Amino acid sequence: MNPKFLAVYLLLLWQLQLFPNAKANQILWSTVSPSGTYAVAGPESDPTSKDNSKAAVNDDPATEFSIVNIQTQQPVLGFSGFKQTDFATLGLVDESSIQAFCAWAPQEDHLLIVNALDPSACLQVDLPDGRVSQVGPTLAAAATRIANGRATHKSSHSAQPTHFSIVDAHFISSHECYVTVNIDSGSGSEARVDLYFQVNAGGNSLAFERSEPYPNPNQPLGASILAARQVEHFYQTLRGVLDEPNRRILTMEQQSWLGAREYLGNYEDRVVFSQNRITELKQKLQQELQKK
Repeated sequence: MNPKFLAVYLLLLWQLQLFPNAKANQILWSTVSPSGTYAVAGPESDPTSKDNSKAAVNDDPATEFSIVNIQTQQPVLGFSGFKQTDFATLGLVDESSIQAFCAWAPQEDHLLIVNALDPSACLQVDLPDGRVSQVGPTLAAAATRIANGRATHKSSHSAQPTHFSIVDAHFISSHECYVTVNIDSGSGSEARVDLYFQVNAGGNSLAFERSEPYPNPNQPLGASILAARQVEHFYQTLRGVLDEPNRRILTMEQQSWLGAREYLGNYEDRVVFSQNRITELKQKLQQELQKK
């Protein structure tokens, strides 16, 4: 072979080996980071693929996912242990249908990948250090401790199995997060509690800090807190899917909205004010996702 053609051939071969799955990533927009830089991506489903059909039949949970840089489409870090159907492709889901979701730290240096139905399978990601750690056992142990503490205050003739599920998670900072756990004692009674954890950056682990009562949705203050959490979730997802100019506009709108809410001294008024904002953010998010 002509040496000139050989050099071109080797270059093309190297590029194919370097980027074999460059077009195989499907971005899951429900997992986008606050700045819109990162998101979880899974393999693009191919209905004609025999391997895809086999995986669907066997319900294989070991799908390989990547945290990708949305701008460059390049993978940053990989993880497995979840199914493609666990994550919502878009950013609008009902709580009852959530199986897996992500909670990003404000600086996007840490990420909690939550398995809502199996807390023991949750992962913690340290992007700067490129590490993925199993933090599920820590979450499950903390939830078990709280559940056992609640059980000692109740009279029961027989022990009932306890089941846990995670319904929410949020980073307060890069060093602290909370996880809302639903505790099902098996006797028809359920209770929610917020578990707070310190983020150990050195070991990429979580350390249980304290528990706090879940806000009571039947009281004005609790309903106001929960509505504010919903606003924050929709706001973060929307920021992630917008381009930079519209993201700056949204930030200014949100700052103005937060200032107006602070002037409302009545918590019931704050709930209505937040619900109206949720409707606005949801409409904007639907419009943006239709463009993806």
